[in-house]
Amino acid sequence: MSLSINAVARTQEGKGASRRLRNEQLVPAVIYGGDVAPQSVSFKDNELLKAVGTPGFLTGLVEVSVDGKAEKVLVKALQRHPATGAVMHMDLQRIQEDKAITTRVPLSFINAAQSEGVNKQGGRLTIESKLAEVRCLPANLPEALIIDVIDGQLDQIFHLSDVTLPEGVELISLLKGEDHNQPIGRIGKAKR
Repeated sequence: MSLSINAVARTQEGKGASRRLRNEQLVPAVIYGGDVAPQSVSFKDNELLKAVGTPGFLTGLVEVSVDGKAEKVLVKALQRHPATGAVMHMDLQRIQEDKAITTRVPLSFINAAQSEGVNKQGGRLTIESKLAEVRCLPANLPEALIIDVIDGQLDQIFHLSDVTLPEGVELISLLKGEDHNQPIGRIGKAKR
């Protein structure tokens, strides 16, 4: 499932133009990549704020409709105002269906409450990493990577190699070798 948001092409660029757009409740953005020149666009800030709050917007495929023409993109960078948290600018990367993409995907730990380490041994699951970098074709991009901790014991550490990978998805860290198999979570003693 991909999310969809509308954008309008813009011709003026630079700090002054971006400031004027923000004063008109618009957010400047750039769509780049593929075999097409970068395109400057703007989004309505209320629509973008709603989209950014949607799960998967920052880590999944997004369909951007620019003046009626739709294309799929990944959010590569998002700048926020330091005090208000409002979106100030966004960089989007075009994707091509036949070319592998590299992006970050959320990690989802399941069955922690039913594990022996939590349920019977008094432990607590501590998540050390919320995202993992993957490479795959756009059609294979998962919404999240699953780590089933049902067999977890007290003092057990979970690593990237414990992730259940869908067909056609590779973990970038594991491609670099076994010494990059970083810990992503652990069941430790619950603090009181």
